[in-house]
Amino acid sequence: MRALTPHRTPASHRILALALALSSAAQAGDRPRVVGVTFSPGGAQVLAVTSWVADGSGFPSAHLSLLSTASGQQLHEASAQDRQGRLNEAQVRAGLLRSNAAQLQIAGVAGRPNSQPRFALPPRVQSPAWTEALAAGQSRTTPVFLWSKKVPITLSVRRSNAPCAYPGLLPPGEGPATFTLKVNTQVLRTPSTPAVPCAARYALERVDLSGNRVLITVRAYGPGFEGPNATPVFIAATLR
Repeated sequence: MRALTPHRTPASHRILALALALSSAAQAGDRPRVVGVTFSPGGAQVLAVTSWVADGSGFPSAHLSLLSTASGQQLHEASAQDRQGRLNEAQVRAGLLRSNAAQLQIAGVAGRPNSQPRFALPPRVQSPAWTEALAAGQSRTTPVFLWSKKVPITLSVRRSNAPCAYPGLLPPGEGPATFTLKVNTQVLRTPSTPAVPCAARYALERVDLSGNRVLITVRAYGPGFEGPNATPVFIAATLR
């Protein structure tokens, strides 16, 4: 097993990783599953854990992201992957949590119960498809029961001027895109660049809530070898 614990992965490294993925004998894109969301007792920090079998290589993989719900910043991230074929996904995930136990204990998320999402799309078992997500110029509002009533969560997608090394792998006529995410009238995220290199489409997947602290999972759809990768993007915030 190999575990990596970068604070932030440079964009150049992400592009290199994407290039390596595109050169593999992959048959479809990656769709890491969100297998756990855990809030600290006061909700100030939130942990998201994903698990998947890497496309092409077949290596069991896991990733964790620790975020602040006050600033929205990522405080810590780490990955693990078994390249020896000795472990399954659950074992890789357990090893990742053990190797980061100190950071998770300090953050107050270790041993906490998994959040029950207020909204979640049904699990998808098929390979990612562009048609699952919104393209630039499209918007969708999803009513989600937060506290005592349903609250509108709106995801809007727009074109970005960011460069893309693989424009031919995007849907015809499309280019890199970014998004705006709102809960009621509160804007939680409106980045100027794609969430992952060359991402062209986005979809709302999951909403977790603890008090007025929220973690929203958006999928970013970017180029894969035969179809898109669907990468989870985590937005942590304090709702007004």
